[in-house]
Amino acid sequence: MAYRIPSDTEVVKAIKDALDRHGVINSQRKLTDLVLRSLRRHDSDYTVSEERVRKLAISNDIATIEIRCRDTKDKTSAGACPVCDGKTQRIKNLTVYGGSVTMGYRCRTCGYWTGLKSRVPTLYIFSPKA
Repeated sequence: MAYRIPSDTEVVKAIKDALDRHGVINSQRKLTDLVLRSLRRHDSDYTVSEERVRKLAISNDIATIEIRCRDTKDKTSAGACPVCDGKTQRIKNLTVYGGSVTMGYRCRTCGYWTGLKSRVPTLYIFSPKA
């Protein structure tokens, strides 16, 4: 089956359209389905992944995103954000003795945070920016 990949500007326009029509969208899959419907009006061969839609919505500052997560038993390591691939920043706290302790990590781009135990994103809620 042949498929075509739309440009970023076409996807961003479709995301804006979906958010304007439906307001708050409580699932990454629903948002992707709405974006695909909009894109396929122009070309029936277009396809786009859920991850690409999420990252374009965040990077182009189209939507505010609420991230719901579940805890795991694995330790967290400082690195790339699992939501937007942005760099995570340490959350530090001062100790009584004047030192500092790392309490967790936060992404400056999308707001994802995790403690010393890793948190895995399970649900994304998208709402249009005012």
